[in-house]
Amino acid sequence: MLKTASLTSGLVSKKGQASPTLSPEASPATVKTSTADYYKALTVKLDRKRYESLKIMGLKLDKKSQEMLVEALDLYLEHLAQRQ
Repeated sequence: MLKTASLTSGLVSKKGQASPTLSPEASPATVKTSTADYYKALTVKLDRKRYESLKIMGLKLDKKSQEMLVEALDLYLEHLAQRQ
Protein backbone atom coordinates (compact mmCIF):
# COMPACT_ATOMS: atom_id res chain seq x y z
CA MET A 1 0.00 0.00 0.00
CA LEU A 2 1.29 3.48 -0.87
CA LYS A 3 2.20 5.82 1.94
CA THR A 4 0.55 9.24 1.73
CA ALA A 5 2.51 12.43 2.17
CA SER A 6 2.36 14.01 5.59
CA LEU A 7 0.74 17.41 5.60
CA THR A 8 2.78 19.50 8.02
CA SER A 9 3.32 23.20 8.51
CA GLY A 10 6.65 22.85 6.67
CA LEU A 11 4.73 22.67 3.40
CA VAL A 12 3.33 26.17 3.82
CA SER A 13 5.52 29.22 3.31
CA LYS A 14 4.84 32.65 4.69
CA LYS A 15 3.43 35.29 2.39
CA GLY A 16 6.16 36.83 0.24
CA GLN A 17 8.67 34.08 1.02
CA ALA A 18 7.51 31.45 -1.45
CA SER A 19 9.83 30.52 -4.30
CA PRO A 20 9.19 28.25 -7.28
CA THR A 21 10.75 24.83 -7.44
CA LEU A 22 11.95 23.85 -10.89
CA SER A 23 12.32 20.25 -11.88
CA PRO A 24 15.69 19.26 -13.43
CA GLU A 25 14.19 19.12 -16.93
CA ALA A 26 12.77 22.64 -16.54
CA SER A 27 15.91 24.45 -15.50
CA PRO A 28 15.99 28.26 -15.92
CA ALA A 29 18.01 27.86 -19.13
CA THR A 30 15.18 25.87 -20.76
CA VAL A 31 12.25 28.01 -19.60
CA LYS A 32 10.90 29.96 -22.58
CA THR A 33 9.87 33.55 -22.03
CA SER A 34 9.63 34.74 -25.62
CA THR A 35 6.50 36.60 -26.67
CA ALA A 36 6.32 34.22 -29.64
CA ASP A 37 5.38 31.53 -27.12
CA TYR A 38 2.52 33.57 -25.69
CA TYR A 39 -0.96 32.15 -26.15
CA LYS A 40 -4.29 33.30 -24.84
CA ALA A 41 -7.27 30.98 -24.76
CA LEU A 42 -10.42 32.21 -26.44
CA THR A 43 -13.83 30.60 -26.71
CA VAL A 44 -15.72 30.83 -29.97
CA LYS A 45 -19.36 29.80 -30.00
CA LEU A 46 -20.56 28.42 -33.32
CA ASP A 47 -23.95 27.30 -34.48
CA ARG A 48 -24.22 23.68 -35.55
CA LYS A 49 -23.93 24.38 -39.31
CA ARG A 50 -20.69 26.38 -38.95
CA TYR A 51 -19.24 23.88 -36.48
CA GLU A 52 -19.93 20.94 -38.80
CA SER A 53 -18.55 22.84 -41.80
CA LEU A 54 -15.38 23.66 -39.87
CA LYS A 55 -14.88 20.03 -38.82
CA ILE A 56 -15.61 18.60 -42.28
CA MET A 57 -13.22 21.06 -43.92
CA GLY A 58 -10.62 20.22 -41.29
CA LEU A 59 -10.87 16.56 -42.22
CA LYS A 60 -10.62 17.34 -45.95
CA LEU A 61 -7.61 19.64 -45.49
CA ASP A 62 -6.05 17.57 -42.70
CA LYS A 63 -5.93 20.67 -40.50
CA LYS A 64 -7.01 21.32 -36.95
CA SER A 65 -9.76 23.81 -36.18
CA GLN A 66 -7.20 25.97 -34.36
CA GLU A 67 -5.04 26.26 -37.49
CA MET A 68 -7.96 27.15 -39.74
CA LEU A 69 -9.39 29.71 -37.33
CA VAL A 70 -6.01 31.42 -36.89
CA GLU A 71 -5.51 31.55 -40.68
CA ALA A 72 -9.01 32.97 -41.16
CA LEU A 73 -8.49 35.55 -38.44
CA ASP A 74 -5.15 36.62 -39.94
CA LEU A 75 -6.76 37.08 -43.36
CA TYR A 76 -9.67 39.02 -41.89
CA LEU A 77 -7.43 41.32 -39.85
CA GLU A 78 -5.24 41.94 -42.92
CA HIS A 79 -8.38 42.77 -44.92
CA LEU A 80 -9.52 45.24 -42.27
CA ALA A 81 -6.09 46.88 -42.14
CA GLN A 82 -6.14 47.44 -45.92
CA ARG A 83 -9.53 49.17 -45.71
CA GLN A 84 -8.23 51.85 -43.36
